Amino acid sequence: MQILFLNSLAKKKWGGGEKWMIMAASGLERRGHGIVVGCADKSVISKKAQALNLTTVPVSFKTDFDVPGFIRLLFALKKYHFDIIICGQNKDTKIASIAVRLVGGAKVIARHGLQLIRKKFKYHFFFTRMIDGIITNSASIKKEYESYGWFHPGFVKVIYNGFTAPAGVASFDFRTQFDLPGDALVMFSAGRLASQKGFEVLIDAAEEGHKKGYNWYFFIAGKGKLRDELENRVKSKGLQSRVRFLGFVEDVLPYVKGADIFVLPSFYEGMPNAVMEAMGLGKCCVVTAVNGSVELIEDGLDGILVEPRSSTALFNGLERVSRDRQVRESMGEAAAAKIRSSFSEEEMIDNFESYLIDKLEKTDSIN
Repeated sequence: MQILFLNSLAKKKWGGGEKWMIMAASGLERRGHGIVVGCADKSVISKKAQALNLTTVPVSFKTDFDVPGFIRLLFALKKYHFDIIICGQNKDTKIASIAVRLVGGAKVIARHGLQLIRKKFKYHFFFTRMIDGIITNSASIKKEYESYGWFHPGFVKVIYNGFTAPAGVASFDFRTQFDLPGDALVMFSAGRLASQKGFEVLIDAAEEGHKKGYNWYFFIAGKGKLRDELENRVKSKGLQSRVRFLGFVEDVLPYVKGADIFVLPSFYEGMPNAVMEAMGLGKCCVVTAVNGSVELIEDGLDGILVEPRSSTALFNGLERVSRDRQVRESMGEAAAAKIRSSFSEEEMIDNFESYLIDKLEKTDSIN
């Protein structure tokens, strides 16, 4: 198959959807498929793709009506004769669906790692008449989309993210690097510093833990618009020594492995890569019970699920596992076993490849 992965994310941005895209593209290329990544020139995406020797083309769109980008896409379609285009953003989906009607007949698949459409007229035409399918990483998103009554059975397909823990991940030594006391319990979290991620709730839970005498230390990796606001919240509570922001971290796995507990207080997610990676490394996870997290974790067995948007619930979840190291280790071992058996990278590639082959072998009717 000749496959174009198209993603118009801004040059300096990088997230879970882009991480999945590069993983999927690389995995399919290893299996002999022709892969091209369309993205902004000199973007983080292009650099990540090129580091894996994937072919890239400078095709991306600033708006839904980006004429120069549209023309570049037409040239790419003529040059590579793609069978399938995988679109990461809604504008990619809209523009690609028009382009294939002018040049070639590639199937257009929208990939939604988060809920990107709602039951509104502006989405109905393109997503029911112009594309060939939607893949998502969460059964909850599939259920939401199917509730619209727009799509025929099988049009929305769940393909879970995948993760295989690399060998030899070294643990980051938080205690030495930050001069922590020997009995410190290290909590690590990672994600964009945006309202979706719920870090203000984490800060409030940290305050509650501090008031009750727990020796908890929180470290947050990531960058975003809310950093100043979040740091001010920490200062206002006198928690500067207990909650620290690490900024962008290129490779978070050593930090995950070096922590005692991984925390994700998100208000909503698709299938959170960060949680999957922490579980794959055998880490006890305390996360909010949203979307894909509920599909990953069985509460009390391989992690802890807590009510979203509640600092009290998050504090209670952290307290639940902070008291007993054996409980944390048992949950971590169960989590790692689950990822190996049900959410490996190769299983994800298997499912994705089978889906694409099936799409090419039959013509889907769209309502």
